[in-house]
Amino acid sequence: MEDVSVKKREPAPNGDSPARRNWKQNPEAVRANILKVAREAFVANGLTGAKIDEIAARTETSKRMIYYYFGDKEGLYRAVLQEAYSRVRSAEDELELASLHPVEALRRLAEFTFDHHAEDRDFVRLVMVENIHDARHMQSDGDMAGQNISAIRLLDEIYQRGCAAGLFRRGLTALELHWHISALAVFNVSNRATFSSLFGDDLFTPKGQQQLRRHVGDMMLRFVMKPGLSVEEASSKPISETRVIHPDIYRFRETWDATWASLPTDGDAATRRLHFESVSRSLRLPSPDGVETDEEHWIDSEAEPVRVRLFRPEGPEPLPALIYLHGGAWRQGSPETHWNITARLAALSGHLVISADYALAPEAPYPAALQQIGAVVAWAKAQHEMLGIDPDKLAIGGDGAGGNLAAVTALRCRDAGVPLSAQLLIYPICDFDTTRPSAQVNREGPLWTLDQLMAAQEQYCPDTSLRTHDPQLAPLLAASHAGLPPAYIALAEHDPLRDSGAAYAEALEAAGVPVAVDPGSGLVRDYLHAIGFGTVAEERLRGMGGWLRSQAGKSVAGE
Repeated sequence: MEDVSVKKREPAPNGDSPARRNWKQNPEAVRANILKVAREAFVANGLTGAKIDEIAARTETSKRMIYYYFGDKEGLYRAVLQEAYSRVRSAEDELELASLHPVEALRRLAEFTFDHHAEDRDFVRLVMVENIHDARHMQSDGDMAGQNISAIRLLDEIYQRGCAAGLFRRGLTALELHWHISALAVFNVSNRATFSSLFGDDLFTPKGQQQLRRHVGDMMLRFVMKPGLSVEEASSKPISETRVIHPDIYRFRETWDATWASLPTDGDAATRRLHFESVSRSLRLPSPDGVETDEEHWIDSEAEPVRVRLFRPEGPEPLPALIYLHGGAWRQGSPETHWNITARLAALSGHLVISADYALAPEAPYPAALQQIGAVVAWAKAQHEMLGIDPDKLAIGGDGAGGNLAAVTALRCRDAGVPLSAQLLIYPICDFDTTRPSAQVNREGPLWTLDQLMAAQEQYCPDTSLRTHDPQLAPLLAASHAGLPPAYIALAEHDPLRDSGAAYAEALEAAGVPVAVDPGSGLVRDYLHAIGFGTVAEERLRGMGGWLRSQAGKSVAGE
């Protein structure tokens, strides 16, 4: 007896079957058809019970073409999983939650997730099948993990906006919120049969489902809301700012946060330094072609001797040079932790980058690092022939605390009559005023909190009076900024100290110093460590390198 579930295929006039012609004419449609049928098979029978022969028989193609597209049954199963998650994430993106009040945005996302899972029960069953297999197929698919980061990104944007507006309590994470929403939405489907059998199906009628849907939104909001603040009261508060963080930064933060999670927050300085070195080593990328990285020198100073590592690009000597001062809140970091940054700056700018391993707090507080950096400047000028550099094209630069040290060094060199050609200040700390808007909006980060930055400043210089009055610590306090070298100031929109760097740019401009400012839209403090997690960090470095190259191309007289 003929199986009516399998269509009989008549040969085509040219000898090709209809399935073969369809594959030639519209391969994407054939692939979509295979995925649709395979999804039904895996939902009904699991990975082990699903049979490729049966899947092929129900599609418009052949078993051979299934293997052509997906390799084997597990490859087909991974593709079905990936498509299922892709549908959810795409639907979330279409919600346009960034334009909503954070209270409404969180409710809408929670209720959307409940609705999606209730209406697409096959998605939940696929998740259950993969859990039976300990998620080994998802773990082997790096694209799937990257694809699903958007779920955390959406929640973090909503949560951070709510915190900045004073509506949500701090101390939670987007990952926790995602877990709670998923737990409620998945249980509603995964345990429906057993729950109904034990307690009746009242909650699974249309009315019951609408009640549960509303409860999910209510529970999530009451969980995140500040104590004493009602949902209705919070919903009525106007929100003036929408924070949008660049997607590359979410990918970076996930890895960065995971690498630091095992380290006690109260660990001593030496432990944190060793951990930073280890993390940076694990994230180090190959240096650009033609950049030599092996040369080191030790330089005497008023403080202890200081080590420098050179990053030498290809090019005719004498080269322009950049003395680079790494970030790390004055307490950690080295030329090796910032290798990805300095090696690329050398290639992009054509500068010999002299990366200084300056003294760190709390063992060596202010002014030890500045004394060492001054010795490095003097050494580079005196040894220019040995180094193969042009002493009139010596720039200074750094990120974070290194940006602070670079700006102060530029002031010290000006006052000492030692000319520098340029200053590259990357999310610099230019004073210690925490009353500005960025310090309040970004108080909890991301990545760096205001409290963490203030604790670092106290270790670098315990004397509060000095931090608020001494331009050797806060370059914005200098009596004059005239006569300083041209500056490139790279800010980060979501940095607690963004406004400090912006104020320094304004002070330089007011003093007649040429200034280029990158506002760092969508970026966070320390974003340059996100090299390798997308294109945004490399693009910003390219802009810095191009600016340095243009400054070096100017005549000394023109500078």
